[in-house]
Amino acid sequence: MRSQLELDVEDYGIKSLSDLCNRILARYGEFTPPDPTKFGADDTLYKNVAPLQFTLNQHCESFSNYANSLAKSAGIKIATLCRYYFESYVNLPRGKRECFIFRENLDKLTNAINGRENVNLTYRGLAKNVSPCFLAFSPSQVRAYVVVCDDRIDAPAATRFHSLRLCYIRGVAADLGSSAYHCENFELSRQAEEFREHFDPFLCYGQQVKVRLTEDGAARYNRLTTNRPKVVEVDSGFSAPTAVASAGDYTFECSEKLAKVYFPQFLGEAEILEPRELRLWFMEQFDRAAGVYRRP
Repeated sequence: MRSQLELDVEDYGIKSLSDLCNRILARYGEFTPPDPTKFGADDTLYKNVAPLQFTLNQHCESFSNYANSLAKSAGIKIATLCRYYFESYVNLPRGKRECFIFRENLDKLTNAINGRENVNLTYRGLAKNVSPCFLAFSPSQVRAYVVVCDDRIDAPAATRFHSLRLCYIRGVAADLGSSAYHCENFELSRQAEEFREHFDPFLCYGQQVKVRLTEDGAARYNRLTTNRPKVVEVDSGFSAPTAVASAGDYTFECSEKLAKVYFPQFLGEAEILEPRELRLWFMEQFDRAAGVYRRP
């Protein structure tokens, strides 16, 4: 349990383990209350475990009063009660823990979704003005995402949507009086609903990339399953199974963002054919890399 708490402190940029403990206990009411009849007074199970020491801050005054009352009425030690709430937190799916930690920003984003408003926020250090569309989780529920529509009114509909990790969003502030970008017209509204219905973190639904694979490239595709895009067409229109059998031209359900993450590991075993802008991006990246290796 302590290892998981420490991992969350590191991953979510929390000030300290003590800070995380206080955040959990300050919101103890969001968890299922403990059953006093199932708490024993004997903590010998943990006698050889290093204690987790921290000081309750002023935000935990309600918990402190609650813990003291349980100690008097049911004989439950405060340390035992703290452990119960820490275990309740750790037992949440990781994506749910991300929502718990960043609840303040999530509530603001949810209000904007319900009110069909835009927000100003900072994402990975960059200021953005976007309209939040919906909250979603990765298939294994280990990451929480907020899908947003940006303010580039002249860009193609699909490219205006972005999947933002909740834990990297900072400084959410409502753009009062604005109207959500994804509600501006039918095409954007439909695109938002399609991404909601067929969510993946790279927003690949409806987007395609055509790639020429060598024999080694086909074998590598079959082996590299993390973030692997789905085959939708082979050569002249024949549908294909998930696995790739041999060299050839394949069309994948794949956004440009995913292509830039997945296909660079193929080096020369995968040639991007379409779209042209993506092909040029790969050409530039490989030319730059080749220039590094040509240096004496």
